Amino acid sequence: MHNYDHEYFFVQKMDDDRLPSLTPDKNTVARHYSFEPQPNGSAPFVFFDGGSDYARKLGIVPRKDIPDILFDGADLVVRNHIRDALVALNLPGLHIHPAVFIDAYKNWHEDYWFLAFPECLDCWDRELSYFEQEPIRLGGFALHSVYTYVLDANVLDKTPLSQRMLFKMGGTQDPYIVCHEKIAAIFRGNGPSGAKLVNIPDH
Repeated sequence: MHNYDHEYFFVQKMDDDRLPSLTPDKNTVARHYSFEPQPNGSAPFVFFDGGSDYARKLGIVPRKDIPDILFDGADLVVRNHIRDALVALNLPGLHIHPAVFIDAYKNWHEDYWFLAFPECLDCWDRELSYFEQEPIRLGGFALHSVYTYVLDANVLDKTPLSQRMLFKMGGTQDPYIVCHEKIAAIFRGNGPSGAKLVNIPDH
């Protein structure tokens, strides 16, 4: 049986307290932005740094250099060049929508895009992964707290590579974005991208 674990990475936020904590505005929340595809030409999603005031109270000065990848929980907001690289791959199941980020200094950044995945891919092995047996139930889904992941080869064998190159992990309370090693360089960037790539076995 093929072992896929070393082929995939979780795309997670770098360990830096100075990075923004994205918060959507009320209009963006009302549009079910994280999973509902938006009509072409509709208004951008708008996010602000909802954690900046609290960070300042702790003596943390928010960064003025805004990275190429921002995080709204586990969801990604990426700059133009990352969006262009993903569009060129023509990945099914990925919807990309314009986004605006208002930083802690009230500067508007209009060169971002939100990556939405209407469907998750539940592909972690229930026999080999380590997780809480009792899930929470939300929206008809059973979501587990997963501590260590092993990918389910049976699921991935049946899924064409184009459909599992980039996806959101399903069946878990932490729905991380997962990327294949073939496109990992897009998220690593040529410097501090704001993201870290964590190999599945290292999570």
